[in-house]
Amino acid sequence: MKTKLAMKNAITSLLLQVAVAISGIIVPHFFTAVYGSPVNGMVSSISQFITYMGLVEAGVSAASIVALYKPLAENDTGAINGIIAAAKKFYIRSGLIFAALAAVLVIVYPYVIRGEITDISFIRTMIVILSVNGLVDYFILGKYRVLLVADQKSYVISIAQIAGTIVVTVVSVLLIEMNCSAILVKGTVAVVYVLRSLAVVWYTRKHYPALDLKAEPNEKAISQRWSALLHQVVGMICNNTDIILLTLLLTTGALSEVSVYSIYSLVGFALINIFTALSNGITASFGQVMASGNDEALRKGFSVFEYFSFILIFAAYVCMAALLYPFITLYSTGFPDAAIYTRWGLVALFTACGLLQSIRIPGLTMIVAAGHFKQTQGRAIAEAVINLVVSIVLIWPLGIYGVLIGTCASYAYRSLDVIFYNASRFLKGTLKRTFLRLIRNAATAALLIWLGITFIPTDMGGWIQWVLWALVFAVVSVVVIGLVNILFERDEFREMMKRIKGIIRERRQNG
Repeated sequence: MKTKLAMKNAITSLLLQVAVAISGIIVPHFFTAVYGSPVNGMVSSISQFITYMGLVEAGVSAASIVALYKPLAENDTGAINGIIAAAKKFYIRSGLIFAALAAVLVIVYPYVIRGEITDISFIRTMIVILSVNGLVDYFILGKYRVLLVADQKSYVISIAQIAGTIVVTVVSVLLIEMNCSAILVKGTVAVVYVLRSLAVVWYTRKHYPALDLKAEPNEKAISQRWSALLHQVVGMICNNTDIILLTLLLTTGALSEVSVYSIYSLVGFALINIFTALSNGITASFGQVMASGNDEALRKGFSVFEYFSFILIFAAYVCMAALLYPFITLYSTGFPDAAIYTRWGLVALFTACGLLQSIRIPGLTMIVAAGHFKQTQGRAIAEAVINLVVSIVLIWPLGIYGVLIGTCASYAYRSLDVIFYNASRFLKGTLKRTFLRLIRNAATAALLIWLGITFIPTDMGGWIQWVLWALVFAVVSVVVIGLVNILFERDEFREMMKRIKGIIRERRQNG
């Protein structure tokens, strides 16, 4: 049953990220073409500032999820209610701080962007609208979300988000094509977010009738929230700093460069979000295996997970390296300043950043499942320091390339650290196997990238041609990388197929 739930969560999380990726590619294209790069850059910039404000959540979500594993396994209703009540208390406190920070941003931000957009009331209204998601999360959704995720029912949240994403995409494009204001477009997105959050609340209340939000809060149970917060801070710095630095430190054309960055990151972040979604879908399952003390099951499960993940990760970034430039060329057609978007240097750096970040996902899944937030906080701080120092030093001479080099440097350090930590703390004796997998996949990927760049045309006639090339090259990449891995680890491939067949069999037996 745990395997079935893990797969259900992983599949719905994957479908959600695919939906988000498609929406994230479609909507900004129409948005930038109609409203221009500076407005698109402004929206991306405000969103990043709001993301940073999300640090007031203070690690409550991660700490609460870990704390809930044991009482949920033991069906201890009293302990569950105590933890959820504590989460509610901290979420409300965080929401009040978030609202105050949003008010400060409304006042200050128009003066940060140096007059690239002169309509201050437009800027301030956009900040208020983009802040709605955070307010809803703190005051309404957050406490219910942690319960569903810990109980391996994150698929409920994913389904609601998929439906909301589809509605947002269709309505946004229609409003943009009707030349409605950007405020109305983003306001519609906020309304849909509120509605899908209420749907999740309704489901949780219906399926957890014993849930008592007025129970005595067990604040001690989520005492790890400060260590979890530190990891959130590091994540913010490493994943969201680039746009902030470009906004604050570039002297000219900052919002246009932010728009360029955001367009490239549509693909880069879509891939990392898809792989992270697959990981999140099974984190709770690994957490429960760890709690049971079944080391052999843990080792076998992780090995298959890592083996399968590396095949998908390297195949995906091979395709990104070879197909991103012609994609950007087609995507920016119709933009008033399309020439600023097509750069091979950005293709290389975004691909490198994504790959370096993604290879840590299997090991990081184990760290999160074990709740090792405090134990790894020093390593996480080092990653953030590397990112900030290198990015700030290089941004003036190299601009957007400088911040990307800083991001790559920090990802390279932290991913290697995660691999070493995982092999030394949870799965001793697996380090050599992991590095051999990385080396053979990297060598295969390098050859495929060279072939792709050599033979795939950079100036295509249209989207149909690009899609056909993408499908062919994706199939070739998966097949070649898959065959190389089968050649070197046949037993692991058999184990992977055995587990997949078992899941399919279980699903058929359960109707």
